Amino acid sequence: MHLDTPTLFTAITVAYYTGALVLGIMAFALRSLPKHIRLGWAGWSVAMLLSGTCASLIGLRGTAPDFVSIGVANALMIFGFGIRPNALSLLNAERLRYPWLPFAATFGWIALYQVPWFRDDLILRVLYINIFSILAMALCIRECWLQHKVQFISSWFLIGVFGVDIMIRLNMIMLNLTTHFPTFKDAFQTPSLQFGMVALLTAVVFKIVGLGIAVFEQMKGHYQEQALVDALTGLPNRRAFESSIQSKLDGMKRDAKAYALVTLEIDGLQSINDRFGHSMGEALMRLLGRICQETAPSRAQVGLIRQNQFALFVPETDQTEAGAIAKRISRTLTVESKRAAGKRLTVTLSCGVFCGDATTAFDRALEVADHCLSKARAQGGNRIVANNGQETGPLVPETVLSPFATRQQASA
Repeated sequence: MHLDTPTLFTAITVAYYTGALVLGIMAFALRSLPKHIRLGWAGWSVAMLLSGTCASLIGLRGTAPDFVSIGVANALMIFGFGIRPNALSLLNAERLRYPWLPFAATFGWIALYQVPWFRDDLILRVLYINIFSILAMALCIRECWLQHKVQFISSWFLIGVFGVDIMIRLNMIMLNLTTHFPTFKDAFQTPSLQFGMVALLTAVVFKIVGLGIAVFEQMKGHYQEQALVDALTGLPNRRAFESSIQSKLDGMKRDAKAYALVTLEIDGLQSINDRFGHSMGEALMRLLGRICQETAPSRAQVGLIRQNQFALFVPETDQTEAGAIAKRISRTLTVESKRAAGKRLTVTLSCGVFCGDATTAFDRALEVADHCLSKARAQGGNRIVANNGQETGPLVPETVLSPFATRQQASA
């Protein structure tokens, strides 16, 4: 095949239409994918369709009126380029970051095209179109950069592709500024712009590939996140919680900083399920998870480490503060669950507290907290039992507190 200008231009037009068709079919057919991904693909499909239509109208230059082959054609292309960063932000971040962009740029083009000095000057038209295209591609690069830590391969791949697109536009600007061309068509006869068309054709294909890779990486990350999160409460599961805490403890070891590990369990959850149904038990689990997140200090971390056992890691905390945090959580759960159940149900917590420093391994801290939790349950529940884990023999609880004891005494 002889790669002359008409052949290259036709190939680019076909590539745009093909890309629009492929992405449109994927957006419509793959309904199992999240909505924001399908909408992002649909946005890119529309953008490529507009670019293909623009290329078709430009190909009619000389036979169609200038208003169509220049004014309408470039308005469609500008609007399509304005859609691109929005479609990418929708794909990656589930939101439209630049909804004003295509409308503002297209309105600017239409307004300027009404002015003879702009409409009749090839260089001004080239500058407007290509500078806006560079801006749109720069915003696409920004979107990729925002995701490069979680979508490493696709982000860098697309950054490279968008970078090539920017270089093509800069080449177009420089060529038109340094060389006078009688018509737009004459500019495309130069070897430099023919090479740019080959690069543009390659970039169109690679963008489709990059968008596919981005979705694959996004879904892979989504499934990995799901594997580390409890589906009922939305909290980190045992694996994720332990990994995160171990990393924090490694950073705290040098200064032997203090920390507390609190384990919490709803008293008599099985009997609640038997009496009110599993939906009530699940609602209480979600409620306790929310209360732990809202009540604990911002430096704390919450996780669900067993079926009915929550854990709370609080760095730089002593036994008094840890006990106070556990009390607040217990009281809040009792009050809110009673209100939600129409006072038909009183829910209490058993809590085990370990307090020590970062030289104590997480496994040992959890063993101590679990032992204290068992003591609290054995004493009838609604208790907070604490231990510093320093004993080498059998663990002996240091304190046994009833979450409501202090409150009842104060009101007496």
